[in-house]
Amino acid sequence: MNIAKTVKTKEKEKGLPIKKHNGIISFWKFMFCMMIVVFHLTEKNGGIGIFSAGRIGVEFFFIVSGYFMTKKALSKEDNCTNIGKETFQYVWKKAISFFDYMLIAFIISFFVKNWVSTFKKNEIVNSVWNLCFLEMSGIKSTAVVGQTWYISAMLISMLILYPLIRRYRKNFTYLIAPLIVIFIGGWISHKYGNITGPTVWTGLIYKGLLRAIFELAIGSILYEFSNKIKTINFNKVGKIFLNIIELVGFSSIFIIINIKDASNKYDFIMILIISISLAIAFSEKTILYNLSNNKFCYYLEKLSLPIYLNHIWIILIINKTLPQLSYWRKLIILLIFTIIISIIIQQFITLIRKVNLRNVLKKVFICEK
Repeated sequence: MNIAKTVKTKEKEKGLPIKKHNGIISFWKFMFCMMIVVFHLTEKNGGIGIFSAGRIGVEFFFIVSGYFMTKKALSKEDNCTNIGKETFQYVWKKAISFFDYMLIAFIISFFVKNWVSTFKKNEIVNSVWNLCFLEMSGIKSTAVVGQTWYISAMLISMLILYPLIRRYRKNFTYLIAPLIVIFIGGWISHKYGNITGPTVWTGLIYKGLLRAIFELAIGSILYEFSNKIKTINFNKVGKIFLNIIELVGFSSIFIIINIKDASNKYDFIMILIISISLAIAFSEKTILYNLSNNKFCYYLEKLSLPIYLNHIWIILIINKTLPQLSYWRKLIILLIFTIIISIIIQQFITLIRKVNLRNVLKKVFICEK
C-alpha cells in the first residue's frame, strides 16, 4: 500500500491542504526574501536604512536548497546505472522551473536598466549568460538580473554535489559534507572574514560559488540532523521549547543584521543560528508545524521567487522617478508594489504553465513518459 497516497486521499476528503511542503519553511522563505528586498533598497540608499547586512538571507535559501537536494538524492535507490544522466535531469528540472520567472524579470529589467543607464552592444550580447544562469561559471556576463547569481551558483554547485550524494550516500552526509563545511567555510572565513561579495574572483572560481558549495553542504548535514530529531518523542513542553528556539533563532537574524558592520563580525554566527533553527523546523516536531500547514503559507512561498527576481527594477524606478522621497516612504512603496507585481506575475506564470510547450521540453530533456 502507498502510505503517502493514502494520507493525501484522507486530507482531500477532510478538505485539508495536502502536505506537499513544510509550511514553516514556506513562511520563512517569504520573510527572508523580504529581508533581501529591504537590504537592496538600503544598499542603494548608501547603506542608510534597516537590514544593512540583509544579504544573509541568501544563506537561508542555500541551506534549504541543500537540505532538499539531499532529501531527493537519498530517496533514490542505490542501483543507479547512470548518475550523470540523473544529475543532469535533476538540475535541468530545477533550471526550467526558474526559467519562465527569469524570462519575465529579464525582459523588464533589461528595459528599466537600459532606461537608467544605456547598455553597450557587448553588454547586450553578454547578457545571454545571465539569462541562462551561467554567470557564476566565471564567464564574463552582464548582470541584467544581478540577483540571479544565487540561482546560478546553486545550480552549478548541485552539478558537483548531487552525484557525490548519490554515489556515497550516508558517507557524504556524515563525512564528506562536514569536511566541505570545515575546509571551505574555514578558508573563506580566514581569507575574507565574511561571506559577502559573490563576484569576488578567488583565482579559480567566484567566491559566490564557494559560498554555495559550503552552504549546500550544511543543508546536507541538516538533513541527517533533523531526521535524528524526528526520532525523539517530545512531550508538549518539549515541543514548545523547540518552538521557542526556532522562533528566537530566525527572529534574531532580523535584529543582528541591523548591527553596524554585522557582515564582517557575525556572518558565520548567523549561519550557525539559521542552521539550528532550520534543523528544528525540518524536524516537524514543533507546535507551529501543524498550524503552518495552510494555503496562506504555501502561497507566500510561491511569491518568494517573483519577489526575489523583480524587486531590483522596482527599486530603480522608484529611485529614478521619486528621488526626493525619504527612505521610509520609498520602503513602503517598494514593499506594496513588489508584492502586487509578484502576485500578478505568479498568476501569469500559473496560466503559462498550462501550455503544452513546457511539458514538451520536459519530455525531450528528461525523457518523461
